[in-house]
Amino acid sequence: MKFISGLKGVFKKPLYVFIISAFTLTWILILINSYYSSVILGLSVLIFGGSLLYFAMILFLISFIKPIDQLKKSVIFIIYAITIFLTFILNRLVFFITSELFFIIPLTVNQFFTAFFAFKICIDSSTKVDDYLYKKEKSRILTRLLEFFIFFLLNLWFSIIILRFFSNTPTLLFLVVIRILQILFWVNVSLTVIIIVRLIVTKKFSAYISLFFLLTLFYALYILIDYLYGAYFSSASVDPTYVLISFFVDWFLFLYILGTVYSRAGYIQTKLKFLKVDTIALFLIIMKIYVQVSKIVPKIVAEEMQILQAGGLFIIFVFFNLLFGIHSILAHKQKKEKKTKK
Repeated sequence: MKFISGLKGVFKKPLYVFIISAFTLTWILILINSYYSSVILGLSVLIFGGSLLYFAMILFLISFIKPIDQLKKSVIFIIYAITIFLTFILNRLVFFITSELFFIIPLTVNQFFTAFFAFKICIDSSTKVDDYLYKKEKSRILTRLLEFFIFFLLNLWFSIIILRFFSNTPTLLFLVVIRILQILFWVNVSLTVIIIVRLIVTKKFSAYISLFFLLTLFYALYILIDYLYGAYFSSASVDPTYVLISFFVDWFLFLYILGTVYSRAGYIQTKLKFLKVDTIALFLIIMKIYVQVSKIVPKIVAEEMQILQAGGLFIIFVFFNLLFGIHSILAHKQKKEKKTKK
């Protein structure tokens, strides 16, 4: 996998090993704090996570002027010492915000980039299953038809269960969530119609699409639950089991994003000459750190802002469903098994 080779490149850089290790430790402190709510632990997260946030922000600004790899170790140490000082002075201004919109913007940016890579995982996983079935020449038609119908029915079944669950709590926000899931479902139905028409016209069948829909449904549900926890609960009442699951999912996506970005370093440098790979990676790290650390700070979000954020999530889900769905239908080609010559 390309992202693994990209990660190997990341872990060869001591600076990124430090950032990833510090980020992991911050996440672990957040996790421990969810089990044993403590003022000292909460303060440790704010100080440790805050200093890492300012550290990444300063490196992000420097990356526009000079490659991060060219910074001396002494300079990096001085920068980190400065960030610790900034954390003690400014952490309440950054994490204890008075503007809900200030928190929603980085949250949405983080969700946008995370969703892009999450949807990529979904489409890659789906096409790999389909490619495996396509190699079986004798049973390819039957197995791929079963693949399409089984996952389509599972998607329909889970969609009905989820919609019924949210319908049992008829709040205004939950009604918005229901509309999001309903529209997402009908977008998938529309893409399925396109696939059937394409099958009739070209005899080419994108059987993997129903598995893609099922995987993206699970991801959308995970994000919605994660968002609803943030909207309804403070750090003191978050379920530790959920926080643990969220930790592993976010951690995997975080490493996947870094690995994928660095695996395409040459391509990014060619296409985006004014941006370095380090600049993009540090921007993503900044968004992730801010969102994760902010989760421990109790906040009351007005219902209007909750609906605004839900609308942002809806746009992200529909956009990526259409983007990856249509692109895969037009561009994906099954990998035929090479026959060995006797």
